[in-house]
Amino acid sequence: MSPRILVIVGSQRPEPRLRALAGVAARSATDAGGDVELLDLASLTLPVMLVGDAAQAVLPAVTRVRQAADAADGFIITTPEYHGSMSGALKNWFDFMYEELAGKVAGVLATTGGGSGDMSIGAVKTSFQWCHGFVLPFHAAATGSSMVDEASMSPQLRERVERIGHDVVRYARVLRPAFEEARGRAAEGSSSGFAGEHAK
Repeated sequence: MSPRILVIVGSQRPEPRLRALAGVAARSATDAGGDVELLDLASLTLPVMLVGDAAQAVLPAVTRVRQAADAADGFIITTPEYHGSMSGALKNWFDFMYEELAGKVAGVLATTGGGSGDMSIGAVKTSFQWCHGFVLPFHAAATGSSMVDEASMSPQLRERVERIGHDVVRYARVLRPAFEEARGRAAEGSSSGFAGEHAK
């Protein structure tokens, strides 16, 4: 099994450090046996999510992000830290998601100017978990001192990012099949766990 891993570059601004982090993580996930796709939110014109808007739901950018997420078995999600949280572009991506993330695993990476990245990483993890997904307890943040570009990435940061790439593939192989098996037992009631709440 080659788990399908979707790498999200979570900014609509030019963020060279963020794209460098995403690139290292994507290569690591590929080396681990993942079938990796990179989705850069800057390449899409994703509208601000309007709940229940049928016309918006069929826009090409909206169907693109939902289909890519639905097809994925695991995620590597990257964000800059803006005002102590994830980027608005990434939060907007999350607003279009729910079923597409349930029962899947994500690793989280962030870039930050002066902080530790904990605020943005925590915000991403919380959003993913509220969509009934699993997040790695391990993450990585690129501070100004740890990298300017990929060539200057510190060995410690690179190692953390590579570990996340391998782990997302490793746990996607386990968690997604377990979730699907449990979802298939929804008729059994509570023994299907939270997956039973997602029965189609």
